[in-house]
This record gives sequence, C-alpha cells and structure tokens, in this order.
Amino acid sequence: MSASPAFAAVKATINQAIAFEGDPLTLTIETSKNNNVQPDLSPLNKNFILLDSRASSQISIINGSRSFKKTWSIELQPKQKGKIKIPAITVGADITESIEISIESLPPEVTAETNKHIFIETSVGIAGKETYVQQQIPYTVKFFYDSSMQSGEIFSPEIENANIRKLARDRRYQVVRAGKKFTVIEKHFVISPEKSGVLHIPGTKVNGRISLSGGDSPKLRRRMDGTDMLNRFFNDFGKDPFESSPFGRFFDKRSIGPSRPFSISSKAIDVNVLPVPDSFTGSAWLPAEDLVIHDSWRTNPPAFKVGEPVTRTLTLQAKGLASSQIPEINIPKPIGIKVYPEQAETDTPNDGKTIYGVQRTEISYIPNKQGKVTIPEISIDWWDVNEKKQKTFTLPEWGLSVAPGTTGNVTTDAPIEPMSDTIPAKENLTSKHQSPQNPEYRGSKTLLLIGTVLILVFGVLFYQSKRIIKRFSKHKTAGYTKSLDLAKLRADLLQASKNNNNKQSANLLLKLVALLWNNSGIHNLGILASKLSQGSEIIQELDKSLYAANKTQWDGAALHQLIEKGLIQKQPLKAKESTGIAPLYPSLN
Repeated sequence: MSASPAFAAVKATINQAIAFEGDPLTLTIETSKNNNVQPDLSPLNKNFILLDSRASSQISIINGSRSFKKTWSIELQPKQKGKIKIPAITVGADITESIEISIESLPPEVTAETNKHIFIETSVGIAGKETYVQQQIPYTVKFFYDSSMQSGEIFSPEIENANIRKLARDRRYQVVRAGKKFTVIEKHFVISPEKSGVLHIPGTKVNGRISLSGGDSPKLRRRMDGTDMLNRFFNDFGKDPFESSPFGRFFDKRSIGPSRPFSISSKAIDVNVLPVPDSFTGSAWLPAEDLVIHDSWRTNPPAFKVGEPVTRTLTLQAKGLASSQIPEINIPKPIGIKVYPEQAETDTPNDGKTIYGVQRTEISYIPNKQGKVTIPEISIDWWDVNEKKQKTFTLPEWGLSVAPGTTGNVTTDAPIEPMSDTIPAKENLTSKHQSPQNPEYRGSKTLLLIGTVLILVFGVLFYQSKRIIKRFSKHKTAGYTKSLDLAKLRADLLQASKNNNNKQSANLLLKLVALLWNNSGIHNLGILASKLSQGSEIIQELDKSLYAANKTQWDGAALHQLIEKGLIQKQPLKAKESTGIAPLYPSLN
C-alpha cells in the first residue's frame, strides 16, 4: 500500500501532459513530512531548463486532527520536442514517480503569425564555410522583433567539440523590412573548433512571449488564451531565470492584455574544419590572421655589465586566437649570459568582431663575463589562415659588448642562496613591529639584556601580532628570532644610510632582503633593482657608487627614506591593463 502513488509520502504532478514547443511547464511536488529536506532537481537538467522554483507550507487542523503539506512549484522549459520523461525526483528518503509528457511543434497558423512579428538570422564570417582546427569562426546572431514583443531569451547553441566566446556589447538598432519597422538585437561571437571534420552549429533558439494582436485569428486567440493564463512565467517572476545563458535575456516587460508563448530557431550551419596541414613544420600549431612580437628593453639600447641584470620585454600578439592557445615563447640562452624569464602575463581583448591573444614576458639577462656576446634571434612559426601558408616571425639577434664589472662585488659578503627562477610574494619592510623606534622593539632589546622580562614581552608581541609570534617560534638564527633580526638589520641599515656608508648599506640591504624574502635569490643590487615596483633608481645609484671610477661621497638620504617607506616587489600586470602596443588593432574594448 505504501508503494502506491495514492499513499506515497511524496508525489509529483505536471500541469499539462501535452504542450507546444516553447511552452513552459509547471512541475508540482508535494510531501506530507514536516522536515527540512529539499528535492534533488539535478535529474531535470538533462531535458529541461529550470526557470524558477518556489516552496510553500500548509498546516491544517480539522476536528482536532492536524495535517501538514509542503509544496514545491518548479517552472520548466523543455529543451527538445517529442516524448520526454520527467524523471523520478528524490526528496530525502522518498522518491516520486516519473512522468511522461509530449512536446509538439507549434500549429502552422501559430508559426505563420509569429513569423510576421519575430524572426532570427545567423551567419558565420568565413569564406566558403571552411576553416582550420582551432581557427576562430566569427558567428553573428541577429534577432528581429516588432512592437508586439513582450519578453524573450536567446539561448546559445550547444556545439560539440568547440568553444564559444562572446564579443563586446550587443548592438540594438532599427531596420525596415517589407515596409515594416523592426528592432534588431545583434550579437557577435567566435567559435573555436577543437577537432577536424564537419562542425555542426545548431540553430540559435529564442523563446519568449508575444502579445495577441488584432490580426490574430479568433481561433488562435482562443487556443492561446488558456496557455497564457497558465504560463505567464516571464511576467510573474522577479529574478532572471536565464542567468546561466551566455546569450542572455534581452527583453522583458509586463504583459498588457492577452499574450502567448513563442519559440523560434535559426537554421543550423555546417562548417568544414580542416586538420593541421602536413606542410606545417612549426613546433606549435598557431592558425592566426596575423602575428607580431614587440621587443623592448628597459634601457634602449641595452647596456650590459658583468653581474648586472638587464630587463627585456617580449609581447606576442596573435589576431584570431585566444591567449590560452598561444604557447610560451622559447627563450634561447646565449653563451656567457644567464637568462631568467618570468611567468608570462596573458590577456584576450577583442574589438567587437575578433579576438586578440596577447602574451607578455619579461626576461632578465645577467652577464657573467665581459666581451662580445650575441643574444640569439627568436623565431615563431605560425599559419596564416588568410593566405593558407606557413609564416615565420623573427626577432633579429643582438650583438652586444659586456663591460667589465668591479671585483669584490658586495654579494661576496652576503651569505645568500643562488638565484631562483621564482619570486616570493610582496612584503613591506615597514611593519610597525619591526621599527627600532617601536616600543615593542625596545622591549625586545631589553628582553635580551634582562632575562626576567622574557615572558612579558612574548605576551605583548602575541597580543599585538600572531604573525610575529610565528616568526619567533620558527626562525631563530644566531641567538635572535627572525623578527628581531629583521628589526636589527633594518635599524643598522637606516643608520648606515644616515652615515652615507654605501658599502655597509649595500651589504645590510641584501642581507635584509634575503631574510625577509626567504633567500629569494637576489644576490646583487642590480637584480634587486629589477624586482622593485618603486625605488629601483635609488638602488641603482647605490650600486653605481660602489664601483664608480671617481669615488665621490654617496648620499644615503634617498635610501633612508625608501627603507622607511618599505621595499615592495613588482607585481604582475592586471588582466585588463593596456599592453601599450597596437600593431594589429587601433583600439580594443
């Protein structure tokens, strides 16, 4: 008896077992159990779009007998025509029975009437509908509607073995077709096929509601009035039910008078996707409309000295490719120079009609011997999709002279690890707990002289900062905790810069950075200057003073001020920051 639907603890019903394409459906689930469980609606995602879900509870007391009922109303949009099964829904320990429904095509008179008011056009911007694998396919959607339009939603086609990306903002304008005025919503996308063969792009679908105009036949009006009373979902719900659609809701107004739902679709488009040509010999497949590399140096022309870093920036731009499709540039290593490339920064801007993959890489070159050196050329092989042939973009080699460095480099006095390819996260040297003028610092020094106040100082520091306590417990060196070492080194550095002692300032500065940034591999002042977001010129002036031919007095005031403000490591560019380079396009949104 308990397995029978009439006596089940939870049951499901549908408002109509036969519906037209585009009609929303209402699934109702009821339970008599008073608990906090919710129905699992995930099985519905296969064949339906979930538009909305509402819950209500009711308690009845009749002749002293108390009953409880909780109801969920779920609005559904079928994804396809034909026989569809609403699967069993689990509600806690209970489960509903499945329900079979039928979704039919709109009657011819409805379709004919709808086409007078709304229609949709789609196109691909490639000649002959032929493209290469991973090449972008421009895809344009134009939706036309007149004043009878009440609400609508454009749905992105589900394309197998391809990615779709929206471009820029939608255009909205008016046109006249056959003497009738229409509003047009125009959307632009790019589709990137992932495999060769025939790429099937299904028709773009639009669902919505249209008012019943005076031109509608009485028969059609009677047919649709009942549906309108049951399914005014576009006007009844406050939230946007299509947030997940990349195309998005474009129109929604309160209904005035009777209306009816509609569902239209554009024609499907097939595109022949060619494989990678056998004639392509590059290491990575790059099917682009154009490709350039911009080469720049921090100082132009670059001046090389033994042990001093020189920074180079390479910016690759590929028209018609996303940045994720571009491999990192292979940086050749010249003889006599160490090369340290940083993590590439990427972005994919667009101009409303096409995408541009941008990859920006900074490289530090550090010569280890003087004399003539050659920085090898850099070549990128790519495929020109317009001319259908392989091309190579080449940056020419650089022939340079490396000037001698000065012996007795300051780095020999600093016990620092060899340089690493990675840079730790930014830290500020001016933490108030590290300042020698801070009361906690003076208390810490008193701690070393008077052991009886050790517990008190530790308690104060823990109360002020858990971070400092961790440093006290984990990083002890030479009788000092790491935080005390940082404070002492900073105090000694400030005093050395105040005394205009360049050698002592340089030595203490490198030791301080090594301790603060966990032996980050910054083993000379040139490298340190290249890693700072501000104050690099101050560090470079200190470096020059150590090896200048004329031993003029160095002024440490600028360094003193910089240390008080704090040394901050250079951070990656923001994702949408301008590249400052425009060989391919004048302006991007």
